[in-house]
Amino acid sequence: MEIYLKTWPEVEKYLKKKKTLIFPVGSSEQHGPTGIIGIDFLTAWEIAKAVGERAQIMVASPMPYGMAEHHMAFPGTGSLSPLTYIQVMTELLQSYIHHGFEKIIVINGHGGNIAPLTSAFSQILGRQGKTHLELINWWHLPEVTEYEQKVFKDENGFHATCGEISVTMKTHPQAYLKPRPYRHFKTASKSAWPLSGAQFRKTFPDGRMGSRASLASLRHGEVIFEKAVAAIQRKLGPK
Repeated sequence: MEIYLKTWPEVEKYLKKKKTLIFPVGSSEQHGPTGIIGIDFLTAWEIAKAVGERAQIMVASPMPYGMAEHHMAFPGTGSLSPLTYIQVMTELLQSYIHHGFEKIIVINGHGGNIAPLTSAFSQILGRQGKTHLELINWWHLPEVTEYEQKVFKDENGFHATCGEISVTMKTHPQAYLKPRPYRHFKTASKSAWPLSGAQFRKTFPDGRMGSRASLASLRHGEVIFEKAVAAIQRKLGPK
């Protein structure tokens, strides 16, 4: 059901029957010494594809970059400024609305996107107010947080979490063939927010926010992935 594997006549045919689109978004940013840089967009993308296939709903091309200014002190991170991200997402969403999509479900994998995404939604709805725009931050789903609390307890953390690393162990196992040992130490549990890139690295030296990354596993990733997909599918209702 991926739109990027379809032709325009196939999308036009789909729109005659359905008006719903799933749009995966995330970020390309550091995830500590063991988590891969693409975690945020890869998890959102893979979850979106699975939901789309099960619910027979078209899935848009993923947005791999987000608002990640606070991670810019770590090499490999790519970021858009808040204003640029709002504008880019506004224009992309309006493109799909223009073609006739009336319900767009944005599956998000990055916390820094939440504020600018809701601003983009407000900008669109303030002008036309017809389209149903819904933001689902997959790691906030109750089914996911309940499981993570049960197995990781307080060591899941808030960034480079055991849960999100586990999911990419399931979706992209090739990225974890070589072990990445790291020296674990407790990080700050609270901090003023927002932070600049330099402030973030000073507060969280190796990029983790409270997580014990060694707890991540393929088995946990399989369970979390399935819980996220099933929960979102239930939200969308029957085919």
